[in-house]
Amino acid sequence: NNRYEIAEAIIVELVNFYIQIIYVYKKLLGKYSFLKKNINLRNIHKNKRIFVIANAPSINDFDLKKLKNEIVVMVNRSFNHPDYEIIQPNYHIIVDPKLANGVWPLSYIDTILKKNPKVKIILNADWYHLEKFNNIKKKDNVFWVKNKIVSLLFNNFNNDLTQNYSSLGVTGHGVSLSIFSGSKKIYILGMELNGIIYLINNQDSHFNGKDPDYKNHTALDWSKALSDNSRGIRFWHKYANDCKNNGVELINLSNKGLFDFVPKEDFNSLF
Repeated sequence: NNRYEIAEAIIVELVNFYIQIIYVYKKLLGKYSFLKKNINLRNIHKNKRIFVIANAPSINDFDLKKLKNEIVVMVNRSFNHPDYEIIQPNYHIIVDPKLANGVWPLSYIDTILKKNPKVKIILNADWYHLEKFNNIKKKDNVFWVKNKIVSLLFNNFNNDLTQNYSSLGVTGHGVSLSIFSGSKKIYILGMELNGIIYLINNQDSHFNGKDPDYKNHTALDWSKALSDNSRGIRFWHKYANDCKNNGVELINLSNKGLFDFVPKEDFNSLF
């Protein structure tokens, strides 16, 4: 097992090296000049607490309306949450390739803006030059981010959204955004790290039911998904330690799941 994990960590470094080389090459060609816009987000919430809301079933255990006047980051299809228009999150992040390859329709962006016109939308920089995003990139409240993978071997802690920074998953992007905006205390709600396990057992993986993207999974698909889930937990464990070592306090507000290596607090006691 140790040999496997070491080999996997080395592969991550090789992938990161490749990602960085391509990034530097394209940056020299001016392909990432649009990332400079992200400087407008630096330290705008300095020393403020921020809530990053993921979409696991546990968020149904809490009254999210209490977040109405807080600084809030929401992700993916959270615009379907019944309290979304009450919360009016400051940021909405979608970086999953499904939005670019057509699995998720671009109309998601229109829905988000209709429900929350002042929100800042964060999208994957790899999509910026795709024709289908031409109209979206003209919007003043749309920002783009480019990331490499969190290292399992080294401290590559870097949350500079004007560069190719280190992050993981959409919730991880929410944490990186929070750090870049100046927060040192970040509350995470709805992060359970066990969605695949729920789905395999025919249980709800999200606050609004089962993720339909997994509806036609075969046994081999589930095997790959479980492997990704296991790897994701290791990445998050490393990232949480990196945050702690760099003076960033992550707090888990959910009452269930595998995110137990981050200190917990009671949601209701914060209000």
